[in-house]
Amino acid sequence: MFLKTNSSQRNVIAFLIVCAIVVTSTTVGSAQEVQRVASLSKVESSRAAASKQNKYTFIMFWKDQDEATKAMWSSLQQNLANKKETTTFAAVNTNDPAEAKLVEEYGVSRAPMPLTLAIAPNGAVTGSFVKKINADYIQQSFVSPAKARCMLTLQSRKMVLLCVNQDGKSAMPQGVQNFKAIPCYKDIVEVVSVSAAESNESAFLQELEVPKQSNNTTVVFMAPPGVMVGMFNGNVTHQQLIAELQKAGKGCGVEGCKHCKE
Repeated sequence: MFLKTNSSQRNVIAFLIVCAIVVTSTTVGSAQEVQRVASLSKVESSRAAASKQNKYTFIMFWKDQDEATKAMWSSLQQNLANKKETTTFAAVNTNDPAEAKLVEEYGVSRAPMPLTLAIAPNGAVTGSFVKKINADYIQQSFVSPAKARCMLTLQSRKMVLLCVNQDGKSAMPQGVQNFKAIPCYKDIVEVVSVSAAESNESAFLQELEVPKQSNNTTVVFMAPPGVMVGMFNGNVTHQQLIAELQKAGKGCGVEGCKHCKE
C-alpha cells in the first residue's frame, strides 16, 4: 500500500543531500590497508582517527587568507572548543599538494571558498557551509545514526529502503526482501532498519513525516541524488517498489531506475 506524501515530504529528501559528493569504499586486504593508512595525508589521518573514536570531523577548505576565511576559522575554533569529546576540526588549503586526494574526494576544487564540510563518523557529509558558519549550523550537522547511514548511502549513489517499526524486532517486510534479492538491485540498494521507539531517531522520522503510532512497518524508499520515491506500509510488494522506482525516471540517479529488469 502506497502512503500518500505531500510536497514537503518529497522535498525533505533534499536536506539529506547536503552537497554533490560521491563517497566510494572498497574492501582491501590487511597488507593493502597498511599501505593505505601509511599513505594518508595529515588531515586524512585525523579524519580516520576521529571516525574510530566516533567523532565528527569539520574540514574547512580555503584558497585565500581573506576576511571570510579568517572569520570562518575563528567561528569553528570558538564553537568547537567545548566539543572536543565529539568533534575534531582541520583546515585544508585546496592548493596544497599533500591534501590533493582529499580535495578530489570531496570535489571541492572549484567550490566557493571558504567551505566547511561536516563529516559524520561513518563518512557521511552531514553539513556543507559556504562563507559563513555559526553555532546553529554546527549543531544541525549532528545527526542520528540512521540518518547518517541513509545520507552516506545516497551520497554513494545507492538507494535506501528505510524500514521503520515500533519495536525494533519486526522482520524485514517480504516485499523489501524480494526487492533486495533481485540481482540487478541487490548491490545498489541498502536496507536500513530503525525502531520508532528510539528517541534519538525521532527528529529524523519526524522530518520524513513517518506516521506515528503505526502498528505496521513503514517503508521509506529513497534514491539519489535526492528523490523521495515513496512511502509505503509493510505490506508493499516488490512489484510496487519497482513501479514507483520506474516512475521516478530521470530524477533517480541510479541507472537501474530505468533499465533494471526483474
